[in-house]
Formats: sequence, C-alpha cells, structure tokens
Amino acid sequence: MTEEWFSVIELAEKTGIAEPSLRRYITKFHPYFISKGGNRAKKYDASAINLLLRIKTLYNAGYETIGVLEIIRQEFPMTINDPKHVDTTGNPTVSGLATTEDVAKLKNLLNDMNEKLVKQEEFNTLLIQKLENQNLFIKDTLKNKTPLLLEKVAIEEEVKKPAEKSKKGFWNRFFK
Repeated sequence: MTEEWFSVIELAEKTGIAEPSLRRYITKFHPYFISKGGNRAKKYDASAINLLLRIKTLYNAGYETIGVLEIIRQEFPMTINDPKHVDTTGNPTVSGLATTEDVAKLKNLLNDMNEKLVKQEEFNTLLIQKLENQNLFIKDTLKNKTPLLLEKVAIEEEVKKPAEKSKKGFWNRFFK
C-alpha cells in the first residue's frame, strides 16, 4: 500500500484553492500538516486535502484565523516531528500524530507537576524556617550560657585539674 504525497500545485488543483491562499493556510496551520522533503520539494500527505478544504470552508463562513485555529485544533490531530527518529530503510518517515486527547493528557501531567512543585516550594519554605530557628537557638545558647551549660563546663574543668596534678614529674612527687 503506497501513500500519496502531493506538491503545493497538486493540492491547489485537487482542492480548488488558489496557490497563494493554500501556501498561507499551510504556513498558518503547519502543525496540522504531515509533510516530507525539503522546502522546495516539500510534499504533503493526502490528509492535507481534507484539512485544506475545512480551512477554506471556515474562512468562507466568516471565521477569523483564531476561530479557524480553535476548530482545527479540535477536529484534526497535530503532527509532532521527532528529529531523533531516522528511518534507515530509505522510506520517508511520517511524523507522529498528537490528538486532542494526547494534548489533554499532557496538560494534566503539567498540572500535576505544577501542584507537586507548589508542595515542594512549601516544604522548602518550612525547612528553611526551621533551620533559621535552630540557628537562632544556637546563637542564643552561646550568648546566654544556661546554668546547665555552666555546670557542665565547671565539671569538665574539675576533671581536668586532678589530671594536671598527676602530670607532675617523678622527683616532684617525692618533694612536695
């Protein structure tokens, strides 16, 4: 089964749309067209015919570009080009298609990520506040030595005193 690919001139003949208008449609709504080839020899998938006819119908009905874009978004899948994917068989590759459901899933994922980011920011704020409180406590403790701390320092000093006395030389122990 071979797929048909059309040039801009062939699309103009098949759809009855003037070539300049057709090029404008392709430029404005390019994410919805499946294409292959370079700029000069670009070819478009057969699905482009239905898309171009729908765009022409909407413009003829009086819609502006923004209104046409909203309707096209709902009715046609958006194409996603993957530059990492290379077809080594020599056959032209077709871009993957993203439907409105795919876009909705992506939006939901982004919303979930944003919610988690907000929770992480709240946690970070709380953690920083606790660290600041601990830092203040340590500074206050060092400035205003509490009685328990003073007692502990005194006990440590007393423990050191006998050890200093026992460090006297051998002959000093005999002659007091």
